[in-house]
Amino acid sequence: MATKKTTAMKKKTSAKRSRSAKKNTQPAVRYLRYELVNSGNPNTETSHFIDLAKDLSAVNRRLYRQGRRYHVKRITVISKNTQNFGNRVSFSTAPESWVSQMAWKRGKDVFMEMNKRAMANVAGDITGTWSDFKVYLSTDHRNGTKLVPLDNGANGVSAGEWVYTQYVSPDGTTSADSFDAKLLGDHVGGAGSRVTVGLIKSYGESRATVTSGDPSVPGDLSDDPLLNVFDWGTEIDEVLNRLESDNDTPPYDQANYPGDDGNMPKPLVVQDTTLVDGKSTVGGFTAMCGLIEIESTATDADDIYSILVELAPGDYRGIKADVI
Repeated sequence: MATKKTTAMKKKTSAKRSRSAKKNTQPAVRYLRYELVNSGNPNTETSHFIDLAKDLSAVNRRLYRQGRRYHVKRITVISKNTQNFGNRVSFSTAPESWVSQMAWKRGKDVFMEMNKRAMANVAGDITGTWSDFKVYLSTDHRNGTKLVPLDNGANGVSAGEWVYTQYVSPDGTTSADSFDAKLLGDHVGGAGSRVTVGLIKSYGESRATVTSGDPSVPGDLSDDPLLNVFDWGTEIDEVLNRLESDNDTPPYDQANYPGDDGNMPKPLVVQDTTLVDGKSTVGGFTAMCGLIEIESTATDADDIYSILVELAPGDYRGIKADVI
């Protein structure tokens, strides 16, 4: 009897936990629809940008921080006019790498330290309630077309304040120089007149790296008397020469990190498709900081593509988004 009661109690406890877990799942708008207008010149590629954290904050009326990897479950693209040939749509993000992660973290740490020092003698924290470390994907994102979530009547969401992070530096000026940040590409502007800083490039400039030609081997190694005791021909010398010369430099660009101005400065394509009968659906991917670039072409001038982005459900305010 005792065993049956124990089993029954365990089942009830498990059921309560299951119900509790369901109750704790936060509701969230996970579907974001956009409309992008293709070029007025047929078959000409155009770029459009999405900031998922910004848009989720607007449609859900609460802050979604940018410092996460947002999981896109799928994206559906629809056009009423496009033909089956000559069109293309691609979705690109910042590279999912340790370099991107560390560059972003360093950028945030510097921003937080800047604010901390400025408030050292302030009586209390004056930081805005919805303050967050916000960056652009690239210069193209900063200066380009930014899409807005729409309802089924093509009405855009009423957005609030979303100010991208500004650094303030005395470098190169007698006053203060303000500039923002992006993940990819080169810095824009010089000291004293900086416009934006590339976080990956900045990370690469500040970091010690490996030494080329490692290990350092004496040039006369193959002539060493003891090494040549068993060298009845030239075999050992040839093997040693190969060991000395092969794979003693890294299999990557030593000077330029992927994502800076000299090494893949643009976002990486994570999904690529062509519309057939006016429709296409692409699978999931993760977007660092929720930043996505859409590149599109159409056979018809000014053709409008409807883009439906479905976010995966999760435990970050109803959305699946991992902390960077």
